[in-house]
Amino acid sequence: MSSADAQRAVLEWWVRRRTTVQALAQRARIVLECAEGRSIREVTRRLRVSPDTVRSWRRRFIERGLDGLCDEPRPGVPRKITDTDVERVVVKALEEKPKNAASWSTRPMAAATGLSQSAISRIWAGVRTRAAPLADFQAVHRPLCSWATSVTSAGLYRNNQ
Repeated sequence: MSSADAQRAVLEWWVRRRTTVQALAQRARIVLECAEGRSIREVTRRLRVSPDTVRSWRRRFIERGLDGLCDEPRPGVPRKITDTDVERVVVKALEEKPKNAASWSTRPMAAATGLSQSAISRIWAGVRTRAAPLADFQAVHRPLCSWATSVTSAGLYRNNQ
């Protein structure tokens, strides 16, 4: 499989996948439409976006590939809870049982992970908004774009959907 074919497969996967952030799916649609040879005017009309939107996402894809379609860091204070912290909490909740309890609550999880109780609450709230109940953590498939790109290109991630 060539690099272009792998990129197309990832773009099509992002468009089809129900859990893809809609902004990312729209960007993938724009790039796929442009790859089909459609003009900016046609893409604008078909996807109901502005010509500047088509131009900017096409340019970013040409310059940076799949990672160019992901959101850039926003201004302001950087995140204090890293993706590694989130993954650690989710994995611990799925794979381990707390001592003297049937399920994890925020205080024991905070003590076990070294994060604050409010950080655990924010992580769990974020996971619940992306996947149904907390018990269904396996349904959470919203990785960072660069991670999704590398894992999907390797063919390890796509079979889960």
